[in-house]
Amino acid sequence: MRDKIIRVNYYKLVIASCFAGLLSAILASVLKHITEYYEDHFFESIRPYSFLFIVFPLIGLVLIHVLRKYAFRKKPNKGIKEIYLTIDTRRNELPAYKIPSHFINGFLTVIFGGSTGVEVSTVVSTATIGAVTRQKAGIANRYKTELICAGVAGGLTALFGSPFVGLLFALEVIAKKVTKTILISTGIAVFIGWGWLHLFHEHALFGLSAFPWKWQAVPYMIGMSVIAGVISVFFTKSVIGIKHRFAIMKNEYVRIGLGAAIVGVSIFIFPHLFGDSYSGVKDMIEQSSHTPLSYTFACTILGIVLLKPIISSVTLGAGGDGGVFAPSIVIGALLGLLVALTCNQFFHTQLVVSNFIILGIAAVLSGAIHAPLTSSSLAVRLSGSFILTFPILLASMVARYTAGKIYPYTVYSYKDQH
Repeated sequence: MRDKIIRVNYYKLVIASCFAGLLSAILASVLKHITEYYEDHFFESIRPYSFLFIVFPLIGLVLIHVLRKYAFRKKPNKGIKEIYLTIDTRRNELPAYKIPSHFINGFLTVIFGGSTGVEVSTVVSTATIGAVTRQKAGIANRYKTELICAGVAGGLTALFGSPFVGLLFALEVIAKKVTKTILISTGIAVFIGWGWLHLFHEHALFGLSAFPWKWQAVPYMIGMSVIAGVISVFFTKSVIGIKHRFAIMKNEYVRIGLGAAIVGVSIFIFPHLFGDSYSGVKDMIEQSSHTPLSYTFACTILGIVLLKPIISSVTLGAGGDGGVFAPSIVIGALLGLLVALTCNQFFHTQLVVSNFIILGIAAVLSGAIHAPLTSSSLAVRLSGSFILTFPILLASMVARYTAGKIYPYTVYSYKDQH
C-alpha cells in the first residue's frame, strides 16, 4: 500500500511539474515582453520632457502602494525570502495572490522607471504557481520544494531563453540541494519551458558575440573579477542598509515620496538608470564601438556602475518590486566595458571588449547571489557560444570567492542568519 501511494504521488508530481512549467513559462514570457514594450514606450515618450523623469517613479510607487493596500492584503512583497520561508516552514504556503501581486508590482516598478528588473518578480510569482499547483493537485507536502523549483525553473528558462539558467538557479539558489525528485520536477519544467520558447523568436539581451580569448588576458580577467566581487558586496550592503533605513520610517507616504525623489532625480541626471537599464547598456556598448573612450564617457559609465546599486536599493526600500538580478547584469556589463576600454586605451592591451562585458556580467551576478554556476550559464547564453566557458567560470568563481571573503551573506541569506 505504501509503495502504491508513493507511485501515485510520483505520477502526480510529473503531471503537476508539466503544468507548473508551462504556466510559469507563459507568465514569464508575458511579463518580459509587456514590461519591455511599455518601458521603452514610456522612456521614449518622456525623453523630450526630461523633467518628467523626476516624477515618473512616484507614479509607479503610488500605484503599487494603492494596489498593495486595497487588493493584496496590505502585505509587502519580500522577494525570494518568501520562497525560503515557505520551504523551511511546513505549514507556511505561498498564497495564490502572490502571482498577480508580484507580476503587477514588478511590471509597474520597471515601466515607471524604478531602477530594478522583473527577474525576482518572475521568480516569486512562478514559485507560487508551483506551490498552488501542488495544493490543487493534492500532492504530498514532502514535494513542496520540488514543485516550487519546477515553477521557478520553467519561468527562468523562458525569461532568459536558457534551460541551464532555469535548472541551475532552481537547484543552486532555491533548493540548495540536489535530489532525485527535485531533478525530475525541474527537468520536466525546464523541458516544457524550453519547448514554449521554440514557439517564439527570442532576441538576445544585448546582442553580444564572444570571440576567442588569449591567455595574456587572464590577469585582467582576474583583476576585473576581484573588482566585481567588491562591487557585489557594495550592492548587497546597499540593499540591506537602505531597505532597513526605509523600513524604520513610520509614515508610508514619506517613505514613498523620499524614495521616488531620490530615484527620479538620479534618472534625470543619468537617464540610463531608468527601469532595468538594459536599453541604456545597449546604447553605451554601441557608443563605445564608434568613439574612443573620453573622460566624460568613462565618468558616465563609472557613475552608473556606482549609482545603480544605490538607486536599485532605494527603489526596493521605497516599495518597488524587484531584486538584484537585473542590476547585477547591468553593473557587470558596464564594469566589463569600462575595464576593457580603459586597459586598451592606456595600456594598449587589445582586450576584446565584448568578451569582458560577458565576463563582467558573470562576475558581478555571481558575487551578488553567490551562485557561480547559474551566473556562468547565463553568461554563456548571452555570449551565444561556448568559446568563453573557461574564463566565464574563472570570473564567476573569483568574484564569488572575493565577495564571500569580504561579506558572507547575500540579500537572500542575510536575515536568515540573524
